[in-house]
Amino acid sequence: MTKRLLRKAGLVAAGAAALVATSAIPASAAEPVPAFDFADCPKTLPAGADPAKWRCEVLISDGTLSFGTVRDLRLNRMRLTFAEGRLNGEYAQVFGALRAEPTRVPGTFGGTLELRYAGYSDFQSNDQRKGEIDLKGSLRGPLLARGCAIGGDDDPIHSVIQQVGGLETHPDDPSVHVFHTVDRQLNIPSARGCGPLTRPLNHRLGLPSPSGTNVLTQTTYVKLRSYG
Repeated sequence: MTKRLLRKAGLVAAGAAALVATSAIPASAAEPVPAFDFADCPKTLPAGADPAKWRCEVLISDGTLSFGTVRDLRLNRMRLTFAEGRLNGEYAQVFGALRAEPTRVPGTFGGTLELRYAGYSDFQSNDQRKGEIDLKGSLRGPLLARGCAIGGDDDPIHSVIQQVGGLETHPDDPSVHVFHTVDRQLNIPSARGCGPLTRPLNHRLGLPSPSGTNVLTQTTYVKLRSYG
């Protein structure tokens, strides 16, 4: 099976230090510890995986997004969950879930944006990036058709994150770490499936918005739980 197929199945090669980071605007680790929920940890590990060598990671992120005509949009909280461990002598990951609180966006006729997983992730760190993920933006509003979205599984928002600064440990809970990341290269596709308002919506939001004109910054709190 090719690496791309493994990724699409939610299983990808990963390094032991594959904690997903976040935020270009460093936030103090002294902020209150968020409430962690491990309910989305993958229940089934790959065949042959030793649970003692696997752990579940929960990452809770706050951040801002600039794209098109929208500048410095403060995103509501997101929670990303995945499992990581050894498989056949190498590190691997299994994706769990991405859950995001809707964020109201100007120019969407009273609508909100909710970032969702679009079928691919790889949080293995290397010299080029801390990790990457495909996203899609669900748009909901009283005037927007059901299924309105920015991008999709076949045309995702591809985000490659870069770490800013080092890893922080929370002063009130040493089991919680904090990362800061930025992505200045993500692409934002056009909105589609929004009914008669699709074209004016794209005009209002300045979509599509090519790579190099958009910025995603995040601060992420990370906590781990062993499967062993």
